[in-house]
Amino acid sequence: MIMKKLPVLLSLLLITLLLLTACTKRNNLTGDNWSNVKPIMAIDSSFSMGYSYTNEGKVSGYEQHLLAGVDNGVSAIAVIRFTGLAEPDTMTVIEQPTLKLVASRRSPLGRTPLVLSFYKLTQNWAADSTSNILDANITPINIGDITIPDTVQTAGDTLTINVPISVIENWKTDDVTGFNLVIKALNGGWVELKSDEIASGALLNFKYQIHGDTDTLEYKQRPALDSYRVTGTQTELTDNTWKLKNTLPQRMFFRFGLNDNLFKDENNSPLDAADLKRMTINKAELVLYVKNNPYYSTAKCFFFPYHVKMDTLVSPVALTDTNLETISRTLSTGTIVDKDSVRIDITAIIQAYTSGDISKNGIVIKSTQEMQNYGSLEFWHFSNAPAGKKPYVKIAYTPPYLKGN
Repeated sequence: MIMKKLPVLLSLLLITLLLLTACTKRNNLTGDNWSNVKPIMAIDSSFSMGYSYTNEGKVSGYEQHLLAGVDNGVSAIAVIRFTGLAEPDTMTVIEQPTLKLVASRRSPLGRTPLVLSFYKLTQNWAADSTSNILDANITPINIGDITIPDTVQTAGDTLTINVPISVIENWKTDDVTGFNLVIKALNGGWVELKSDEIASGALLNFKYQIHGDTDTLEYKQRPALDSYRVTGTQTELTDNTWKLKNTLPQRMFFRFGLNDNLFKDENNSPLDAADLKRMTINKAELVLYVKNNPYYSTAKCFFFPYHVKMDTLVSPVALTDTNLETISRTLSTGTIVDKDSVRIDITAIIQAYTSGDISKNGIVIKSTQEMQNYGSLEFWHFSNAPAGKKPYVKIAYTPPYLKGN
């Protein structure tokens, strides 16, 4: 009985092995094991246009860091709201109040000490509408300045600020919700403070008694709301430069030729129109060389490429989000910029180019951390890069095994 079943079992095993080995070879990314068509590498450096432009940044209210500082003409102030405090005329504070903040990053060294100053905000505000905060409603308050250490630990440094009892006992402003604080950087430079969005926000702590009662109560709460406001201007558009910046955001535009003759078959013959549409783009990367990196040497930067819908772009213009579209299967590239270059995945866009699904209008690269931090990067532009720093596009592709018509 066993001997009769053995040929059947062997046949099933053979079929299984054939199915498993028919998927891919290690050197053939196209997935047909029998054709032996291998990926071919192509390099394109035929850039024809490239520039940076500023995009209007908006605070959403869900940022993980509160920004405070002045950087290249852009000013940011952090705003924090505490609620649940007792009415001032019913409360006596009996222990030194403290405000704890966690600084997660500060501007690079080489400047005067970074000093934070505290103010009271005497108006209502919403986390996603801090642009409506008026300077006239930011008033001095009797909280001493604090100096940020020259270096901030990766996990963050906790700053403890003693808040005068009189400030707590007079926290209320008529017709204004909660106790609202503003934090400014006095002397240039910037700091990022952890927000309550990541459960590490500010912490206000003090003990008090209600009038007529001997029980000691404790107020120990994180903000009900925290956000920041950004004001200032940047150069709206800079031709022949490539810069990324998160506050206010700057984005980069690229256009390159990608001539059809770049793609050849295994015999080094140019692919015809049909085969160009049928070939597989295994991997396409935009390789850029770093010119200036004041922020991302220890933190990850995340890049995302968009296809530009405008087909009449003949001179640099500031593009809006309506001018951009995401190509299906586009990936974000995240990397610590600790080398002299970065590689940004543009595979989906190049595949759409060569398949004829979209026109070669250009690509916009943006940081996915816009309005999240003070991150910035500058890359060498194709028009002025020194030898060895010229940008290029690197493409691994597989021509079709069967020729098309």
